[in-house]
Amino acid sequence: MPEVCIQLSLTAEPQEPPITTNPRALRRTDLADTIWPPITLGAEAVLAALVGQLEITQWFGTETIEEMQGRQLAILAAHHRAHTPAFAARLKSAGLAGQRFDTVAALKRLTPISRRDAQGAGTAFFALKTPEAHGPINQIETSGSTGEPVRVRKTHLQGLIWDAMMMRDVLWHGYDFGGRITTIRPQVASFYESDGWGRPIDALYVSGRAQGIPIGTDVREQLRLMARFKPDVLSVQPTNLRAMADIWEAEGFNLGSVSRIRTVGETVNADLRARVLQLTGVTIEDHYSAQETGSIAIQCPVSGLYHVASESVIVEILGDDGKACGEGETGRVVVTDLHNFATPVIRYEIGDYATVGGACPCGRGLPTLHAILGRERNLVLLPDGRRHWPLLGHMGREFNMVAPARQYQVIQHSRTGVELRVITDKPLTAADEAAMAGILQATLAYAFDVTIVRIEGAIPVGPNGKFEDFLCRVTADGAP
Repeated sequence: MPEVCIQLSLTAEPQEPPITTNPRALRRTDLADTIWPPITLGAEAVLAALVGQLEITQWFGTETIEEMQGRQLAILAAHHRAHTPAFAARLKSAGLAGQRFDTVAALKRLTPISRRDAQGAGTAFFALKTPEAHGPINQIETSGSTGEPVRVRKTHLQGLIWDAMMMRDVLWHGYDFGGRITTIRPQVASFYESDGWGRPIDALYVSGRAQGIPIGTDVREQLRLMARFKPDVLSVQPTNLRAMADIWEAEGFNLGSVSRIRTVGETVNADLRARVLQLTGVTIEDHYSAQETGSIAIQCPVSGLYHVASESVIVEILGDDGKACGEGETGRVVVTDLHNFATPVIRYEIGDYATVGGACPCGRGLPTLHAILGRERNLVLLPDGRRHWPLLGHMGREFNMVAPARQYQVIQHSRTGVELRVITDKPLTAADEAAMAGILQATLAYAFDVTIVRIEGAIPVGPNGKFEDFLCRVTADGAP
């Protein structure tokens, strides 16, 4: 038998690896005298469990998702039939008072309601009773293009679900919570720098430093503050980001620490995405939500499509004929909130338009939207009644060849007339105005009568705190 020689090699003792800041590594612990494994208690344990459930349900197939939506819908509709006067009246007028709503198909027999319908219902829009276990109720207001508020009452349960969907978003994208984040939003009342990113991150994870900048701060000052803070993540509204891009385009991008840019609150168009990617090397990650419903859809890290938050909402995209749009078609967004037992946000026309997406290569069963395009008030209305999306993003570069334009906004006041509001570095000559009018007419694909108004300072934002580069203030019937 041959001799077997075994050679042992001696190596240094294994070194303890450093603690990483991977999102799934540094979980918080709530139990005294424990660090590992982290143990979450109380309300935060409920959030942790829900986040864990969402990691499972995202892989369900379409049939299973719709079946579970139908079961939840049946409970919701029965509650509002019994406890919400406006919803009971809505069912009766539609001849559906005695019918069950236990499938997505059954839901489609109910006529959608608009923002104006919700406003007109008054307090009858609210449930007289809500499940005690869903927690306390709060009321939010969201303004439309006219500034008229829509009031929606919501429960603590919906806040929990919104937190869980926000966690889904950042976990999908693999955020390093140990890094630094800068947030620039209307909700930031005053400048701050502090430990922790805030809820919901801090409810479950150890997070790094945070900086908050009021959105009204001069953009150059915002960039100066960010350069000093050196954030890894920038959370910002698209309008603000566009103003930053204007400066980066002229002077260069000097925020090399930023590896993530998150947008919320407004529509992100393809032009802004392309500009930001070219200037910064960072791809925009967008989250589609609404005050009335919470999260609606989250951008997929694999494909860039928006996955609908189907565990909490049913989303329909309807054409002008009221029928469901197919893949690649654009229509009105109609949302049903499956967990609002305080207000029946059921087949609610939120006012947005979106394009239907297809199956996502990531394998998730959640349906998709290809793009969120904006609101009806952002559509050009032509004299013959046709509408189309005005792609204004490129106009700034063309305007700059005439007179440097810091900001601009187009408002349609009639079927044949539009107003161009513009901030320029110098007064405009008649030739400048004629050239700008020509650029705008070419962009809108119609020879509108153009009135140019040069604005000093800044163009005001809307009553909802958002800036829209195009507003149509004339209805399809011609009324302003």
